[in-house]
Amino acid sequence: MIPITLAAYLSLAPPSPARVVSSASPARILSSASRRALLHKGAAAAALPLLLSLPAVAQGGVPEGMRTSESYTNLQQISPETTGTLGAGTMSSRSRPVTGVVLLEEVQESGKKTAPTVSAELVLDGGVAATATFDAQYPLNRGMFYDVEVRNLAGEGAFLQVASLPEGKSLGEMSASFLTKSVFSTEGRFGAYGAPTDIKVLSKSEAGAMRLLEISFAALSPGGNEVPRRALVAAVQPEGSTDVVMLVGGSTTSEWKRAEPLLRSQASSFKIARVRPTSIKRKAKNDYRFENQGGLNERGSDSVSNLVDGF
Repeated sequence: MIPITLAAYLSLAPPSPARVVSSASPARILSSASRRALLHKGAAAAALPLLLSLPAVAQGGVPEGMRTSESYTNLQQISPETTGTLGAGTMSSRSRPVTGVVLLEEVQESGKKTAPTVSAELVLDGGVAATATFDAQYPLNRGMFYDVEVRNLAGEGAFLQVASLPEGKSLGEMSASFLTKSVFSTEGRFGAYGAPTDIKVLSKSEAGAMRLLEISFAALSPGGNEVPRRALVAAVQPEGSTDVVMLVGGSTTSEWKRAEPLLRSQASSFKIARVRPTSIKRKAKNDYRFENQGGLNERGSDSVSNLVDGF
């Protein structure tokens, strides 16, 4: 139905009476025309309340006050009740974070839904496909915004991240700053509203081939406030690969005392269960989601790797 304004409606004049030869008197003809005009005005008056109740039509045919998809620029506007509950580093008004993860298949989970065993096959540099596993303490999050991530509604959780080592270097040769620069980049999981600040390595340890860092930092909230947080980073270098795979767990500082045992248990279970050779390159277009679910944006280079050049 084509919308019509009141002014346009009232401008529609009644059809002019046909000019016919009639034996009726001029007074009788005038009376008939007057009746028609009167009926037309009465119909217009009856339609007035209905027309006034309709929303004004803006240019382009969209009623004023009605929002279309073009009216929204981020998830915060579409669903504030959802984004308002997310912790620092979670889904935000910016694009999806860069974790360096390229998946060969859907992330697998087994056991309890609230604390599953998670398994993900990753494409790594060096011609290696590696299956990373860990016993999660939180539900697995699925969707195009997430790569491999577990998280609860309070903002506690963990995610996998992959970073390329400098040429000719191994994980054992790298300083702690290599890992912190990878994890706390502005394009990373904690950089949703700006670069994290006050980054401090509180402790370092090793367990076999795994390196473990406990870190304090401040992440920016949607309102621009700094939120003190803690993170536990478990890092391994899969055999044959020139990449480091990290499980990054964390919570707010206020919840750290309660969350720390869960996060440490989760980190201790993290391992590379198996590796195999592959000719697939670690590029976004080779992620199984590129075709199956609409794809990921191809990048000219690994932006996480670029953050640590020079180490």
